[in-house]
Amino acid sequence: MTNGVTQALPLLDAWTAHSLMQQRVPSVALTVVHGDRPVWTKAFGYAEMGAKTAATPQTLYRIGSITKTFTALATLQLHEGGKLRLDDRVRDHLTTTAIHARDTGLLDVTIRELLTHSSGLQRDLPGTWWTQPSFPAEFPDDFSATYPSSTEWKYSNVGYALLGEVIAAASGEPWARYVERRILGPLGMANTEATPPRDEVRLATGYSRPTPGEPYVPAARADHGVVNPAGGMASTIEDLGRYLAFHMGGGGSVLGAKSLREMHRPQWLLDDWQTAWGLGMRVRRVDGRVRVGHPGTTPGYAAIMEFIPALKLGVAVLTNADDGNPASYCDYAFQLLTPIVAKATARAAPALAEDAERYCGLYRAENGNTTMFVAVLDGQLAFVAPGAPNPYAARVILERTAESHTFIMRPSGAFATLAFGERLTFTTSASGGVTGYVVSGARFVREPDLVRLDILRPRTLPQALYAGMERRKLYIGVDRREQLQAPYSGVERRAGSDRRGQHQPVVH
Repeated sequence: MTNGVTQALPLLDAWTAHSLMQQRVPSVALTVVHGDRPVWTKAFGYAEMGAKTAATPQTLYRIGSITKTFTALATLQLHEGGKLRLDDRVRDHLTTTAIHARDTGLLDVTIRELLTHSSGLQRDLPGTWWTQPSFPAEFPDDFSATYPSSTEWKYSNVGYALLGEVIAAASGEPWARYVERRILGPLGMANTEATPPRDEVRLATGYSRPTPGEPYVPAARADHGVVNPAGGMASTIEDLGRYLAFHMGGGGSVLGAKSLREMHRPQWLLDDWQTAWGLGMRVRRVDGRVRVGHPGTTPGYAAIMEFIPALKLGVAVLTNADDGNPASYCDYAFQLLTPIVAKATARAAPALAEDAERYCGLYRAENGNTTMFVAVLDGQLAFVAPGAPNPYAARVILERTAESHTFIMRPSGAFATLAFGERLTFTTSASGGVTGYVVSGARFVREPDLVRLDILRPRTLPQALYAGMERRKLYIGVDRREQLQAPYSGVERRAGSDRRGQHQPVVH
């Protein structure tokens, strides 16, 4: 954790306490994760308002659809272990006797389509009533599809309920037991429950506000039944900090690095081009930064978990109110901490080599089709196409290595298809002069210095070129005094008025 983050956390603490009182939310629990561990975790307000039971970092909250990330993680574990493939059809793992679907064609959707909400299946199973709340204990046979698969993005709790059944079939044990054994245990999430009973005493009381501005009332508790894999889990803010740290790490025994990256990678881009869906994860761009995570709501609770992969900075928020608005706390934490972490982790500009100017000049590909210019720009050796409309944005930074005349190509931020991260080596003659460079798949030859920088300096030119009549003849071609006279002269040229503004008749 940087000193800047340490200095900023008291402000986050004070703002959260103020916002809690201002919005009159029962309780809020937050954690900030930086690098590989939580750096700040705190709970505010009351887990139970009647008895004024204080919320703590060990208080249990329902996390709603954040549960889907655990279901997706379990699916990827089974994929990594060879128990299933992401493009398998659901029917490859579930028989019609296990899932009684009137339309058996619904089981032709793929596991990948379920993970990315592109299956087209309806949002909720028949028998689901979020307003009571009430959830079916078993899969009904009359669920349906709204769209053909892979044609529209449509959020579907049905899809994740099906994934729970796929996990049970592929692993040989119920979804909840698998998640507890293969995810919660290894990650040290001892206080997290896959299927919390409705009378769980450690669970914060969830609250609803039936009428805006009116006092909160306890929300009815319910078991999520067959919908548990889509939104039934409960966790503490301490445990969610551990879970965030796992996602921000480089993979390990719970899930390999490659599979973890695939989970966080956009798989389906929404029409706004700012939000996408990975494998169980929402991926969106906020304030120019990519955030990965998931929100969650269930009667009486609202939560969110997000992290910025490029900065290894994550935030999770749990509340025990329908209108707890956890995103506002998450956004404030990111707005406060992101610039600090970005500044601290910014890649230092490579030092400019003392002999950098020897490489500067014009280079042409050996076939003559491409020209590049090597120059010192903003204290860095770089090359850029002379015709680039924005040369600064299009520049490729050359980072010096320990090898003679060898550099690593680094992007400056703009999109390009060049060999970034690869070597560029300048070639030299026997006398030591730079003759060209070699880069992946191409050789460039240095051109003679056709453009000299000293042409921009004032120079003394022959006087005859710019003096008197010669100057006019050089640029105009004819001395103005030798031009033919205009066909009108004298007053005729000023027909219509004289210099005193007096009207004069026109002479023909």
